[in-house]
Amino acid sequence: MANFGDDEYKYKGFKAWAATYADTERDKFPEYFKLPDGVYELEMEKPLGIVFEETEADANKGVFVSELVEGGNAEREGKIQVGDILIACTGVEIRGAKFNRPLISAHNLDYDTIIGAISSNEPPRVRGPVMQFLKAGSPMPTSY
Repeated sequence: MANFGDDEYKYKGFKAWAATYADTERDKFPEYFKLPDGVYELEMEKPLGIVFEETEADANKGVFVSELVEGGNAEREGKIQVGDILIACTGVEIRGAKFNRPLISAHNLDYDTIIGAISSNEPPRVRGPVMQFLKAGSPMPTSY
């Protein structure tokens, strides 16, 4: 049974996930142990300082970075750019004393669901959300 705060139920990032596999597996299948071209991942403390906008207003699916707040955490981090698409983020699920923090695909969710998932990453449970972005102009990877 998972108890509140069990580390094994917290997504800690792609590198931490890949490190759980043996070197022989990582050497044998290197394509599975790197993020796709154009994709980057980071964990940020809140407030993020990101203004998100829906990617397809009619379809109500996914969000992109429409603005960075001047002096905010995202701008200081330096990696996120206007136009980048959020393709995955962690969301915290708590049921009683059980706690889970999976990485969920965000490019096919509506705005409110994505913002709710990002908002659920609250201290002291976690530092902040882990987010994967697709650089503006990069093709969408088939694995998402």
